[in-house]
Amino acid sequence: MTRPAIAAVAALAVAATAIPTTVHLTASNSSDTETARIAAAQSTTQATVPETSSTTSAAETAAAATTTEGTADNAPSASEEAAEPVVTTTTEVVEVVDEVDVVDAPVDSDLPEGEDIGASKPTGEEGDLGEVLDNALAGPETDPEKLANMPEEQESPAGTVKPLSRSLPSTDGGEQSWIQKVKQFPGGEALEVYSPSMERDIPVAMIRATDSAGKPIDNAPTYYLLNGAGGSEQNTDWLAQAAGTIYKTLGNEPVNVVIPMEGAFSYYVDWLTVPEKNRYLNGKQMWSTFLAKELPQSIEPYMNANDKRAVSGFSMSATSSLLLAEHNPGFYDAVGSFSGCAATSTPLPSFFVGLTVNRAGGITPDQLWGPMGSEYNRYNDALVMAEHLRGTKLYISSGTGLTSETDMIGYLKNKRGLTSSQAFSNHMTLLVEGGAIEGAMNACTHDLRAKLNAKGIPAHYNFRATGTHSWPSWLEDMRESWKTVIRPALLPDA
Repeated sequence: MTRPAIAAVAALAVAATAIPTTVHLTASNSSDTETARIAAAQSTTQATVPETSSTTSAAETAAAATTTEGTADNAPSASEEAAEPVVTTTTEVVEVVDEVDVVDAPVDSDLPEGEDIGASKPTGEEGDLGEVLDNALAGPETDPEKLANMPEEQESPAGTVKPLSRSLPSTDGGEQSWIQKVKQFPGGEALEVYSPSMERDIPVAMIRATDSAGKPIDNAPTYYLLNGAGGSEQNTDWLAQAAGTIYKTLGNEPVNVVIPMEGAFSYYVDWLTVPEKNRYLNGKQMWSTFLAKELPQSIEPYMNANDKRAVSGFSMSATSSLLLAEHNPGFYDAVGSFSGCAATSTPLPSFFVGLTVNRAGGITPDQLWGPMGSEYNRYNDALVMAEHLRGTKLYISSGTGLTSETDMIGYLKNKRGLTSSQAFSNHMTLLVEGGAIEGAMNACTHDLRAKLNAKGIPAHYNFRATGTHSWPSWLEDMRESWKTVIRPALLPDA
């Protein structure tokens, strides 16, 4: 199967009316000029009435098949149900607060205030796509006897926090760029936090909340940012691609920022198996335990933080951020999910998970959570577990997969300084791969909205009329989610 084969995903999604169609406009017939900007769809707030009962149903609607290649005939209908693992939850009526203005931090040439334009290709999920598709399609059959596979809950103490004292190579042969970028921030440190469950130190970028004099602020909330599939290992992390946006959005705010800098292709969950070590995987993968237990117990006292926190992720980690909130009800005040697929336990979503994790040395979804549809797989299906988002403020976004200004040849030449051949190559990658992936994520995100609406759980949605699976969309999400959802949740009195 060749690289362009994934374009069939976008065609399938359009045929199934998953992707709203829009008119594609250009400024002129010249590919050297920037395209006319197509205004993104306005962010909307769902004002549904939350259910009053705090009792969790014994069965949840099965996750709709929503992502990549395949036929609609393989997808379970919305009426089919999958039993949800029992998880204690709390009920709280939450409404999204009106948008607040964010004051830009002062410009300083030594600070990361420059404009972020992000990588000019889809990030994390691109590269060797034809081979990965073939490997994912050849996944093992489900063994019905292995469906009852829920592991015991992991309890783990806090780990030690210390300055990062080792070099971290990226997959391109250089160094991971975040280590130097985090030091440009007031209060920025490159740290290591020991994970008892994974039995190793995990690199972490920390940006302390500081006052106008650069002194640390105590009793500030914490905002956790999760990287996408390629992570810092591929230099496609939040700091490598979005340091300027983070600085402008959060640099003048009394909030701590924490970014784990390991976990590429892991989905940030606790795996059932221990993979062989390679350039991405360093042993045990116990990310749910680390992110919700070990890291907060370690880093928040280190920063003298308060007990308010939020988590956001994009692409792969958009699923992870939802799962962290669902598995730990009430722990996170707000969640941001940018261009993700909540579902994992039905055929097409499981296939897309396979596309992602296969890049970490031939990993299959079974190694993470067992056979598709198993108890532990459903526990790690954010669509199945959607009830447990009740009481958490939510920002959820996606594009349609249709190209926007930042995907066009003229923009790539004029704004990014690429040659004509480079701009054309990147444009085609964004058009075919980035468009198909984001189209699939758009379908997934609308399924999540339907599930949350049915349960009366409000959320703030940003459905853009255009946009591929690439950084310009997530830079917008960083800014918009902070203004509309994350900031009001973390700083209600500000």
